[in-house]
Amino acid sequence: MASPISEDSRPTTAVRERAAANDDMAPSPPATFRLPPALRYALAVFLLMSMAVSARQVDYYFSHGPMVSDLRIFMTGLDMMRSGEGHQLYRFDAQEAAQCRLYPATRQAGLLPFNHLAYELLFYWPVARLPYRAALIVWAVFNLGLTFLIAWLMKPYTGNLRRVTGIPVALYLLGFYPVVYVFGEGQDSLIFLLLVVLSLRALDHGRAFLAGFILALACFKFHLALAIAFLVFLLPRRWRALAGIAVGGGLVVGISLAMVGPNLAADYLTMLRKQETMTPWGFIPWFMPNLRGLLQWGLSRWVDIGEIVPIILMLSAVVGSATAYLIWRCWPRQDARRLYSIAILTTVLVSYHLHMQDLTMAALPMLVLLDLAADGEFSLAWVTLLLAAVAGLYGYRVAAEPFPVLLVRGCLLAVPLLLLWLVNCKGFCQTRPQESGRAASTPV
Repeated sequence: MASPISEDSRPTTAVRERAAANDDMAPSPPATFRLPPALRYALAVFLLMSMAVSARQVDYYFSHGPMVSDLRIFMTGLDMMRSGEGHQLYRFDAQEAAQCRLYPATRQAGLLPFNHLAYELLFYWPVARLPYRAALIVWAVFNLGLTFLIAWLMKPYTGNLRRVTGIPVALYLLGFYPVVYVFGEGQDSLIFLLLVVLSLRALDHGRAFLAGFILALACFKFHLALAIAFLVFLLPRRWRALAGIAVGGGLVVGISLAMVGPNLAADYLTMLRKQETMTPWGFIPWFMPNLRGLLQWGLSRWVDIGEIVPIILMLSAVVGSATAYLIWRCWPRQDARRLYSIAILTTVLVSYHLHMQDLTMAALPMLVLLDLAADGEFSLAWVTLLLAAVAGLYGYRVAAEPFPVLLVRGCLLAVPLLLLWLVNCKGFCQTRPQESGRAASTPV
């Protein structure tokens, strides 16, 4: 029986991966189809309308103070670090005292604690001395810049989509509600998406160690970053990428340890274990666009919560196991963009804790799948399913104008995400003969 393929045990695997990466980064063939002008204009108008509706919500965050946004979470952490209270960063009483000192309305609204590794505060350090409103505006402008940077980095994976529709990638991103939602919340999710895209680009250029190192920098959301790493690096046995994860992880933990002190591990684990009890308003399931949120909301009227949890675990296991099987079986014939896409969608669906801003990372698989569809990789039935999923994701915020209850039913977005995952599974093992031939024959 042939030995399992491994990145380090078979030289031909490295040749195949690097060649496939070079092939994927090459210009796409000319599109044979382009949407009629009326449809292109209608799509552009819809994206602009979606962006405008989302921007109106951002204005609400700007005008209603710190109690309605998440920026106070990070400003609290910054204030504790600057005032010498870093050693108490992961203690609820210390954070509550600091947040009430900064924002007295916290006493009525409730604490929103900082619960990420401390190194993340370095991203926010430039706004540490600014008043709340100024900090929120500066951070929103910074996130707008990140959006355009991500759009530029995504160009190699969206060439067919841009040719067919004539719409720039930045407009697709800005028309996607979770992206604009980040602007008003003062959140970190666009930094996370940027690091994931940079990791994809590194792996696509054959730099596996760098891809792992970059993804490790996203471990301020460690439950998401490590799930992606498991599917993208561990299952395909990319040992150099795992080494990069280890080095990068050691760096961010070391920086956090230097900022907080030797009690980091004990205090941090205690906070994570108690937070859902201490601050339950941050863990409302039907706000979460994942399987947990959808099932807990949909079944809570008829089934006791104790019986819902096993159902969530079983369905999550089915989705995770199906993805793992596809990666294990098909990964040598796949390019990095498909691998990251299915890893991201699986991570979003099976995650235990996920908020609307975290859904920004779904922009990557959504755009990649649309680009593959524009290149003719799916049948009409699968394209229809894909378009239905994308319409659900983009239409959610627009539909919330006449039906505002949708704003507190983010769990419903798990339905189009599940459809996207099915489309990704369908096309995951497909490889065009000419691509396979070139990959096999191109030298390192």
